[in-house]
This record gives sequence, C-alpha cells and structure tokens, in this order.
Amino acid sequence: MKQLYCFYLLFFFAFSSFAQTDAETLLNQGVELYSQGNYQQAIVLFKKAVANSDKEKDKIIIGKATNNIANSYSQIGKSELALQYYLKAIDQFDELKDTFNIAKSTKNIGALYSEQKEFDKALSHYQTALTLAQKINDLALLADCYNNMGVVYEQQDKLDQTIEVYTKALDLYRELKSEERESMVLNNLAIVWKNLNDYPKAIAYYNQAISLSEKVGDQFMVAANQNNLGNVYILTGDYQKSFDLCLLANTNAKKIDAKEIIIESYDGLANASEKLKKYQEALQYRKLYQEEKDSYINVQRSEQLVSMQVKYETAQKEAEIKIKNLELKEKQLQINKQNYWIFSILLFLVVGILFFFNWKAKQKLKNQLIKDTAIRETEEQERIRIAKDIHDDLGSGLSKIKFLSEIIHQKTTTQPDVQTSSEAVKETANKMIENMRDLIWALNPENTTLANLIARMREYTTDYLEDYPMEVHYDFPENIPQTAISKESHRELFMVIKESLNNIVKHSNATRIHFSIRLDAKQIRITIKDNGQGFSTETKSSGNGLRNMQSRLTQIGGKINIESNTNQGTSIDLVLPLSKILTRKL
Repeated sequence: MKQLYCFYLLFFFAFSSFAQTDAETLLNQGVELYSQGNYQQAIVLFKKAVANSDKEKDKIIIGKATNNIANSYSQIGKSELALQYYLKAIDQFDELKDTFNIAKSTKNIGALYSEQKEFDKALSHYQTALTLAQKINDLALLADCYNNMGVVYEQQDKLDQTIEVYTKALDLYRELKSEERESMVLNNLAIVWKNLNDYPKAIAYYNQAISLSEKVGDQFMVAANQNNLGNVYILTGDYQKSFDLCLLANTNAKKIDAKEIIIESYDGLANASEKLKKYQEALQYRKLYQEEKDSYINVQRSEQLVSMQVKYETAQKEAEIKIKNLELKEKQLQINKQNYWIFSILLFLVVGILFFFNWKAKQKLKNQLIKDTAIRETEEQERIRIAKDIHDDLGSGLSKIKFLSEIIHQKTTTQPDVQTSSEAVKETANKMIENMRDLIWALNPENTTLANLIARMREYTTDYLEDYPMEVHYDFPENIPQTAISKESHRELFMVIKESLNNIVKHSNATRIHFSIRLDAKQIRITIKDNGQGFSTETKSSGNGLRNMQSRLTQIGGKINIESNTNQGTSIDLVLPLSKILTRKL
C-alpha cells in the first residue's frame, strides 16, 4: 500500500483551457499518455513540447514539460535522469521566479529519494519545499509535504514524528475540503496506530477513511480500507467482524478487478475462518488465495517480460543512436580540426599583415620625425647664423653711429640744436643695440626656457637700474625648471617687463622696487611694486604704453592688473597660465 501511495502522490501539471500552441497540445497529449502508463511515449511528446516551446520562448511550458519528463523517468526507474530533469525544471522556474512550481519540483525530488531509501535527502528536499510553500501560503502543497514526510518517518520507525506530520496534513486537507486526500491520510494514520497496537484508534481512522472513500466514490480505497479494518479486528479477537469485513472487501474488489485487494482479502478470510474454527472454509479460501496469487504473479511476469522486451529494444535503439552520435562527433571533430588549422593560418596571415603595416607606419613616422628634426635643426642653425650676421653687421654699424654721435656732441658745444640731435641719435642707437641683443638672445633655442627667461629678467633689471638711485629687492623662486617656452611668450612677456621698468624710471620718482615671481603647477605670477608717486589709473588708462602691455599679455593668454594711488606707489601684477606659454608640460 505504501508503494501505491508514493505513486499516487506523484503529480503532473494541469494546463489552461485557453487557445493552445503546438507546444501546449504536445504537452497535453503527453500528460494523457502518462496517465495511461505509456511513459516512454509520453517522454517523446514532452521533449517535443520543450523543443517547440524553446522556439516560442515559452518558459512556462518548458518548465512544465521538463518536470513531466522527470516524472516519467521516475516511473520507469531511471532515477538519475529523473533527478537531472527535475533540476532543469527548477532552474527554468527559478528564472521565472515561480516559487510554487519550484516547490513542487523540489517535493518531487524528495519523493524520488524516498523511493531510493535515501531518507535524509528526501526529508531535506521535503523541508525545502515546505518552506517555499509556507512562503506563498499554499495549503495544498503544505499538506502534501507533511504527508510525504510522514511516509519517510514511518519507514524510519519514527512513529511519533509520523503521527505529528500526518495530523498536520489531515488538518490542512480538512481545511481545504479535499476529501480524497483526507481519506488517504486517515488510512495512513490507521496503519501507524495499528503498528503501535492502539487498535481502537486504528479502527476509528479506518472507519473514517471508508466513509470518505464511499462519499467520493473511490471504490479501490473503500475495498482496501475494509480489508485493512478486517485485519485489525482479527488482532482484537473479533473474528466474525474480521470475516465480514474481509468478505465485503473481496466483493467490492472483484467489482473493480483490484487483484491485489482480492488476494489480500482471501488471506484475511482464510485467517478469520481458521480462528472461527471453520477449517473447511479456511482451506477453500486458502486455495483461492493461492490460485489468485499464482495468477497475479504470472500476469506480473508476463508484464515484466513485455517490459524487459521494450527496455531491450529501447536500449538497442539508444545504442544505435549513440554509435551514430559518436560517428557524427568524430566527423565534426575532424571538421573542427580542419577549421582550426584554416583559422590559425588566416589569423597568422592577418597578424602578419597587420604587423607589416604597423611596422611600415612606424618606419614612415620615424622617417618623418627624422626629416622634421633635420629641418628644425637646419632652421635653428640658419636663425643662429642670421642672428650672428645681424650682430656682426648691424651691431658694428650701430656702435659706429653711437661713437660718431658722441664725437658730434663733444664738438658742438656751442650749437645746442646739434647737440640735442646728436644726443637723440646716441639714445636711439643704444636702444637699438639693446633690442638687437635681446632679439639675438631670444633666437637662440637654448635660451628660450622658463629658467633662462627669469634669469634674463633679473639680469636686465639689474643692468637697467644700475644708473638710477633705486634699490631693487628680488623675490624669485629657487630651482626653476629648464622647461622650454614659446618664443612668442618669451618676447611678449620680456617686452612687458621692459615697458614696466621704463615707466617706473620715467614717471614714478621711486627709490625702491620690489620684484617678485610666484610659480606653481598652473600659472606664473609676476609682481613689480614701487614706492613712487603713483598715478590715477582712470586718467592714464588711455596711454599707449599701458594699452601695449595689455595687448601683449592678451596675445599670450595672460592678464595684467595695475593698482596705483598718488603718493602710495604702483603695483603691476602679471598672471599667465603655464599651459599658454610652455611648449611642453612641467
């Protein structure tokens, strides 16, 4: 009866009555074959349903069909395959977040382990299914889990725990008004109380089970419980009651051709007749018992032979399929090997071509850099040559003009106009000589660095103010980097400094100058502050000198700020971003 119960608990999914896809049709046909016991054919249809559902992207059908494949494999004794498909079904339902079906498949795995007598694993899966059922508050699933756990505990002879979980299942089935399941649990509880020798409780549960089975029209369970109840009465000594119930069970079992119950009822009738000292009747029932048993065994053997034949033919077909698959795999392996070599050769050629073009591009770039460097060096040398020529030719000419103007000045002491003109020529020559030196200095690429520019500013300031009654205080940073700056930035910034010093000398009447430079990672700030008489920036703002200074700084991305007050001196603040003047980063 326990085996019958376990098979009874295995389930398959019910499907909607809406318009169905081909996959749903295949699934329903498979369920029909499963219910008829045609498990091999059912598996074929279930697998087709999975294949079609995969095309239709219907994960629900894939999960249900996969679960039913597992059920079918379980029925034909292929437990390992059944377990694999149950796990696949759980994975499918897990993607859908379908807790209900995950719990059902997990419960089925528990039943699978229970049949294999691996009770700890069975209980573990039942407990997991139970937890999921509690999470979604599915009372029917909870009841099924408790009932299945009772079967395991009973086989482990843990009868107290068996009664506890059976009772929970019974209460839930009654709450759900599931009379068929309630009858089954009542039968299970009756068996437990019989094993505990508590016959009154066993009789009470069997009577309740018979009443519910009659109500739902389950003739098989009616006959089975009547025979079980008869076996209990023989243990209590009420042999006539035992005989009557076994006879009633035999009659009802014959109506539905329930061979197992017919055989068991004959055994019960023989035992009861013997206890009633009706030995002749006992002998007749014992003969009937043996005849029915032999007949049933022969039928079973025939069915086993047919099953074995089917299994043999199936195994042969599977072997043929495996051989064909191996041949196909071998061919595919050879094709893959050929493809691998072809791919490797193509990859080698592509890498070689890419490497060649990359090398070619680098060579071209290298040659271009060499060419550009040669041109740049040639240009630099040409600039230096021109600068030397200017220095030699123009410098000597200007020096001669300066010398002659000084002679004229000395010889024309009585001619003030001529002296004034010669003095102007001398001053102009001096300025041109000075500007020429600055130009030649700037043309030398070795001089156009930030450190050299600042050094040149200090040198020029010291030389320029040497003849004037002014003290100069320098506040310059140490360790200035020898970073190249653009010639334009060098020229414009230096010209602004010269213009600033020229304005101080001519207009400020200052006695002290503070010259400071601040340098950080982003900018350079140059401040020239004097203690002279100052001027009004509003009235002087239109002067050409200030406009020129502002224009020069704007060209190289800088800003100038001039603060001046009468009798309080003047402060000239120059700010330039380093990114605007450097030819490379610090």
